[in-house]
Amino acid sequence: MTGVKRLPAAEPHLPMLMGMVFDQLRARLAEDAPELRPSQLRVLEWLPPEGITISELAECVDMTTQGCGQFVRQLAALGMAEVTVAEHDARAKVVRLTAAGQQALDRSNAVLAACDEAWVARVGVERYRVFREVLEQVALG
Repeated sequence: MTGVKRLPAAEPHLPMLMGMVFDQLRARLAEDAPELRPSQLRVLEWLPPEGITISELAECVDMTTQGCGQFVRQLAALGMAEVTVAEHDARAKVVRLTAAGQQALDRSNAVLAACDEAWVARVGVERYRVFREVLEQVALG
């Protein structure tokens, strides 16, 4: 690799552009908040204070229960989440954020806020506000 930033040969389509933005985020997170991978962050940020079952969490993050369970085990091993038996069903596991998990989320959120600030500086406050507004409408319906 030469380290030279190349432009795609084809006209960038939306998924390509979104991937490029995500690559920027991933690089910043790896540098400034390396304790969590973006995929782990995606799961961790869905944990409400009262906890959530793994099957409910899997539905929120659009994963299989088995796949989500693997992420939960990783997060628990890192001390970012705790897993207990659900009061309503001994077969169900409830996942809660730990203090270490909250600290990791706070650091990650600071990195994401810094990215927002850099992009605002690049394109201007109003253009970035409209971009975020449109993106939220597309993403959230």
